[in-house]
Amino acid sequence: MNFFDYIRNESFFRPLNLKYRRVYYDCIQILIDKAKELPVLYESDAKDSLTLYLRNAGIKEEGEDADEGGGELRPPEILALFRECGWLMPREIGRSGEYVVNLSTDCRRIMDFLRKISERKGEGMMSNRIFSMYEIMKSAFDEDSLRKERPYTNILVPLLDNETELKNELTDLKDSISNIMKAVVVFQDMNSFGQYIMKDEMLDRFFHEYFFIKNNGLIPAQISFIKNRLRMLRQGEIFERMIVECAGRFQMSMEEAEEKIEHYFAELQYFLSVEYEENMELIDTRINNYYNLANTRIMLMAGNGIRLEAVLNDFLNAMPELEEEKQDEAMERLCGCTRIINQKYVGYRSFEKKKRLKNEGENIGLSGEELSEEEKLAQTEELFRKAPNRYSVEKVSGFMDVQMEGQEKISIKEKPVRTKEEALMYTAAMLYAGNGEFPYQVQITDEEVEKEVADMSNVVISRK
Repeated sequence: MNFFDYIRNESFFRPLNLKYRRVYYDCIQILIDKAKELPVLYESDAKDSLTLYLRNAGIKEEGEDADEGGGELRPPEILALFRECGWLMPREIGRSGEYVVNLSTDCRRIMDFLRKISERKGEGMMSNRIFSMYEIMKSAFDEDSLRKERPYTNILVPLLDNETELKNELTDLKDSISNIMKAVVVFQDMNSFGQYIMKDEMLDRFFHEYFFIKNNGLIPAQISFIKNRLRMLRQGEIFERMIVECAGRFQMSMEEAEEKIEHYFAELQYFLSVEYEENMELIDTRINNYYNLANTRIMLMAGNGIRLEAVLNDFLNAMPELEEEKQDEAMERLCGCTRIINQKYVGYRSFEKKKRLKNEGENIGLSGEELSEEEKLAQTEELFRKAPNRYSVEKVSGFMDVQMEGQEKISIKEKPVRTKEEALMYTAAMLYAGNGEFPYQVQITDEEVEKEVADMSNVVISRK
């Protein structure tokens, strides 16, 4: 449904377009807060709250321009305008015989959304999204979990909502770093640059959240847990209930509901396996670029736009070519350009060139003892554990979930292989064919197919 089909009152946003839109916005927020405090918001209480606000804000009760038609800035006229545009429900008489002010549901939700945008702090938002997804998947497999009764509504939909919000937070962080880098380039003096760093809350807010996720060892473990539970969810009874609930909720066939849910699961797996890590690496790169840019900018501003290191290097290279008298004259002029803050003596040993020691004793050789098989195996496992595996079972499984697109069987002949990464993913799937953790069966045929990156054997891949 289109948004403007849902908001049937064409004057709904009219107060936000008038001359005193700031006043109207503050007034409706005051009424919303007052309605939360009182069990019943009577019209007299609403008028008193608006009168107090107008008086404290120093706003006189005056009329708007005739062409805007907004009435007067008095509580009764403000309430009448809000009723006209659909922010307030029609007047009703309460039990005490006094009129009651009831806010519409659409007004509450939209104003709450606008308040979150304007007062957004973003503290812990990314980590909270991951924690929420973890708690949802953990509780979904409990024996007495109520989420099993309506798995589509209570499991899949919250997961998709948190995934969308996490994507938005990552996008905001990337855009914020770009904006910070643009702002750093503009500064021309150290004073304004220092004030920007001290006052700008965005630096502390986003960087603190990013480094918390980056350095906290629990986050990768929780993401891995979510991905494993998603695979288990697709193979159990909960998945069947999810299809039935989706088909009944949206009035569609079982096949269409299954295809829709498979698409959602593939989207979740791809985001957690590929997109999330790519975004974090991109943010890491941009943060490094920001620090390098800020450091260079500080050096330029400290030298009034001149790189002192380069100038000093050119001066020292030109000194040997001058005559002795001109060298003394240049050094005297240089003394007038510098101010000694601290002076220390440097010992001779600080720059003495060390002589190579002669080996007067017996020749020293490396130990000829070989490592045992257990030590070799332990060191090999340690190297594999520390090295990043771009083609692990989890990542290849996530890639295959996206390629399957809800199908039970696919072949390389039917799929495009445009990049080297995709070809290596299919090759890794062939290697994991006998692995018990890999949720797919791989059948290699004698047929060869030509792809953009290489000639490959046709492989048929199906779910176990």
